[in-house]
Amino acid sequence: MPEHMDEEDTAKNLCHYATATKAWYDNKPAPRHFVPGDMVLWRTPSPGKLQKKWEGRFVVT
Repeated sequence: MPEHMDEEDTAKNLCHYATATKAWYDNKPAPRHFVPGDMVLWRTPSPGKLQKKWEGRFVVT
């Protein structure tokens, strides 16, 4: 890494960081749509460290 970074390099790094951070933030799961008859899992509210995070196989009605 260079000892001295000028303002142009700093601005480039900041722009790269902002772009990468925005991409990470915007990468969230898409909303899901279910129809009656689909099989789904139910996420438990607050599982402990060693507890199951998902329950059952339920049918959407």
